[in-house]
Amino acid sequence: MAPGPAPGAVTPTSSDPSARSRAAVVAGSLTSSARSALSGPSGPALYCGMLGSALLTLGGFGAGALPVDGGPAAAVGLLGFTFGHGEVLALTLCWIGVALLFTAWLALGPRAVSGRLPTRDAVWATALWSLPSLPAMPMFSRDAWSYLAQGAMTAAGVDPYAVGPEANPGPFTDEVSPDWRSTATPYGPLHLLLMRIVVAVSGGHPAVGIVVLRVAVLVALAALTVVLVTAARRTGVDAGAAVWLACASPLSVIHLAGGLHNEIFPLVACLGAVVLALDGRRAWAGAAIGIAVAFKATAVIVAPFLLWIALTRRREDPSVTRPVVRALGDTALAAAIAVAVLGLATFASGTGIGWFDAIAVSDRVINYLSAPTAAAHLFHAVTDSPGFEDVLAVSRQVGRVVLAVVLVAVWWRHRRDRMTALRGIMLALLAFVVLNSLAWPWYYVWVAAFWMLARPGPRATTAAVGMTVFLVMAIGPNGSTSLYSPVLSGIAVLASLAVAWWWWRATGRVRTPSPERAG
Repeated sequence: MAPGPAPGAVTPTSSDPSARSRAAVVAGSLTSSARSALSGPSGPALYCGMLGSALLTLGGFGAGALPVDGGPAAAVGLLGFTFGHGEVLALTLCWIGVALLFTAWLALGPRAVSGRLPTRDAVWATALWSLPSLPAMPMFSRDAWSYLAQGAMTAAGVDPYAVGPEANPGPFTDEVSPDWRSTATPYGPLHLLLMRIVVAVSGGHPAVGIVVLRVAVLVALAALTVVLVTAARRTGVDAGAAVWLACASPLSVIHLAGGLHNEIFPLVACLGAVVLALDGRRAWAGAAIGIAVAFKATAVIVAPFLLWIALTRRREDPSVTRPVVRALGDTALAAAIAVAVLGLATFASGTGIGWFDAIAVSDRVINYLSAPTAAAHLFHAVTDSPGFEDVLAVSRQVGRVVLAVVLVAVWWRHRRDRMTALRGIMLALLAFVVLNSLAWPWYYVWVAAFWMLARPGPRATTAAVGMTVFLVMAIGPNGSTSLYSPVLSGIAVLASLAVAWWWWRATGRVRTPSPERAG
C-alpha cells in the first residue's frame, strides 16, 4: 500500500482552500476598487466610455475590417448589416461610439492634468473601455489579418521576409488586403514567433486567431498600464495623468485594443527598459531593449538615451570616481545583452535576418500623416509638375537626412539628467513619427506613452489632445483612410481645433503637478 502524505503536508489541488481564498480576496479587491471608481466622481465618464466602446464593437460587426465571409453578422443571418443601409447604420454606431469615448476621455482630462484623477480611476477607464472590444472584429485597420497570415507563413516554412502571404495560400491569406498579399513583412522575429503561436492556438481558424490575438493585446495593454504607473512613480510624475493620456486615450483603446496593432508589444518592452535603467538594472534593461527591437525596429530609438540615465545614476553615487567611464561600461553591457537577446529571438523564430532589408517595404504606403509625403503632395499640387513618384522619392530622402540630424541633436541636447533624457525620448519618437517616410495614427501611441514623463507644458498638451482627435478621425472603421477626402479631412481638422479650443479653456491655467504633489 502506497504511503500517504506526511502529517501536516499540504497536497496542492485545484480545490485547495487557501488558493480559493486568495482568489476570492483578489476578486473582492477588484470588485471593491471598480465599485469605488464607478460610484465616485469619475463614474459618469466611465459609464459613458463603456457605452461608447460597446457601440463601437457592435458597429464593427457591420463596418469594421470584416473577414471575407462577412463575419459574425453573416453567420447569424444578418449579412445586410455589412452593406447598403445596414452598413450605414453600422458606421453610425461606430462614430457615435467614438464620440462617446472622446466625451468620456475628455471629461476625465482636466482632473488628470491637475493631479486630481486617482490612478485607480485611470486604470479602470483603460480596462472598462478596452474589454468590450474582446469579441469585436478588427477595427480601423486590416493589419491584424496580415499578422496572422505572416504567422501561418512562418509555420509553413515560407519566408515572410522574402515573399508576401500570397506565397502561402490558405484561409489566413484569404483575409489579407489585396494591397498587401505580395508584400514581405517589415516586423522582427519575435512578432513572427508570437503570430505563429497565435495561429497554432487558433486551430487554423482566422476568426479564432483574432480573439486569441486580442487577448494577447489586452494583456500587453494591462502590462503597459502597470509599467507606466511604475515609471511615473519613479520619476515623480502623476500616474493618473500618465495613464489617462497614454492608456485610456481613444487612440489606444481604438487602435490597440480595437485595431490589434503590434506596437503594443515593443512599446511595453521599451518602457520596461527605461524603468529598469532608472533602477540601475542595466543587464535587464538591455534584455528588454533586445526584446523590443526583435518586435519592431522603431524601438532602437529609445536605446541611446539609456546612456544618460546610467550616467545620472553614476554621478549620484558618491562612491563612483569616474562616472562617465562607468556609465559607458553599463551601456556597453546593456548593448551586448540586447544584441544577444535579438540573436536568440532570431534563432528561435527560424526566420533569419532578412527583416532588416524588408523594413523598406513600408515605403509603399503614401498618406499625409508623414511630413515628407505631405510635402511631396503639396509641392506637386502647387507646381503641377509631372512625376509625383520622383518628387516623393526626393522628399523622403530629405526627410531621412533631417530625421538623422534631429535624432542626434535631440539625443545630445538631452544628456543632463534622467528627466531631460525622458523628454529626449519623447521628442525623438515624435520626430521619428513626423519625419519618417510612413506614419499611421497608432504610431503616436509611442509618443503618448512618454508624454507625461516628459513633463509637457499646457500648450503642448492642448496640441496633443487636439491631434488625438484628428488621428482617430483620419481612418475609417474598415481601415480606409479619410485623408484623401476633402470633406472628411476638413471635418477632422475642425473637430480637432474645436476640442483643442475647449481643452485650452478648461485647462489653460492648470499646471502639471510638481514631483512633490505627484508623490
